[in-house]
Amino acid sequence: MNVNPEIVESIKVVTDIQIENRALMRCPEYDGYEVKTNQHCYMVLIENEQNCCETWGYFASNDNDLGQYVGKVLAGVYLTDTALNTKKVEELHLDERDIQFVDFVFADGDKLQLAVYNAHNGYYGHSILVIRDDVILKQDTL
Repeated sequence: MNVNPEIVESIKVVTDIQIENRALMRCPEYDGYEVKTNQHCYMVLIENEQNCCETWGYFASNDNDLGQYVGKVLAGVYLTDTALNTKKVEELHLDERDIQFVDFVFADGDKLQLAVYNAHNGYYGHSILVIRDDVILKQDTL
């Protein structure tokens, strides 16, 4: 048993978060989710600038009550691509398009899945970020 378990303190929707993105050479704004624990702050974000006719956004497996996960012990955070291939956050080498799932798995077996997505005509991608504390774990364009 972990002597210092990671416990969820809050989960919330965030909007208009500015994060400098050196790879894009600009500072876009992002929307998505923030999950705070007693040890880390995780963010699952998608660039929120509308370019044309693309459809982009974010959703959770349980949008109705994110508060039900507060107080739970976090067992791991995983990324799952559209082919349902799952990798633990520490094993990131993914380059997937269209949707990115981030699974928060709890010690009691429960799971919260957060996702960011973009559907477009091939010209209007949106950058996504998965962040733990100040470290970008996943950066891609959907």
